[in-house]
Amino acid sequence: LHFSMSTNWKINAILPYLFPWLSSPWMWYHQHVIGHHAYTNVARMDPDLAHAPQLMREHESIKWRPMHKTQHRMPQLAFVWSVAVGLGLNLLSDIRANLKLSYNSSVPYNQLDAGRLLVHVLGRVYYVVALFVWPFYVFPVWKAVIWALVPITSFSWSFMLSSQVNHLTDETSHASSSNFLKHQVLTGQDFGNNSWFARWYSGGLNTQIEHHLFPTVNHCHIPDLQPKVKALCIIHGVKYNEVATYSEAFKRHCEHTRKMGIRPFSDDH
Repeated sequence: LHFSMSTNWKINAILPYLFPWLSSPWMWYHQHVIGHHAYTNVARMDPDLAHAPQLMREHESIKWRPMHKTQHRMPQLAFVWSVAVGLGLNLLSDIRANLKLSYNSSVPYNQLDAGRLLVHVLGRVYYVVALFVWPFYVFPVWKAVIWALVPITSFSWSFMLSSQVNHLTDETSHASSSNFLKHQVLTGQDFGNNSWFARWYSGGLNTQIEHHLFPTVNHCHIPDLQPKVKALCIIHGVKYNEVATYSEAFKRHCEHTRKMGIRPFSDDH
């Protein structure tokens, strides 16, 4: 979904529609490829900083709300991570973007013509029916509820666990550079570079720095690039953020989430 499956743009445009579980490809292009990759962690330009500002505050550009005080606690974090993909990326963000013609008030969104809009809506209807309606036609209610909720919730957790920990930490969230490539390094964090499990489970997203430097390179090649990128960072004095395990990456993210939940200019800040 980074226009990297083929050198033929038509193949890159069509194939993602075969896997609509993460997001509508049209929305993903705006949110991730155009917004996040180009303006990683840049206030009011990276849409990933403002998915659910009413519930979560991971960047100082997001206005503090009382709800943020408890954002680091597991019930609130678990709820957000559980609905992030199934409800958030697939439906709510999609509806808002089409109504406001802007993705999270960060990426301008061109209004679809009637034909393209019809195809887009049919794609979202297919997603809802396939995941949340069809199970109730073929299974008993108790089993249908499991089929409708457990797979997409598990997928949502897997995605969040392999993406949020890479950019939203004390070291990366507010880092910046006028040099584009240096900025990609400073705002990213690798984890588990020596772990086959981290590489397999995250689909290669554990090498996030290299993914942002080479977004069109297949992740199977990234392990060969990682030590070279790290060596270049050492030579040029660029901070290379890296932790050894999933658990350490998650711990860093949670600590950052806790700090960002403190009201600015309060006694605890």
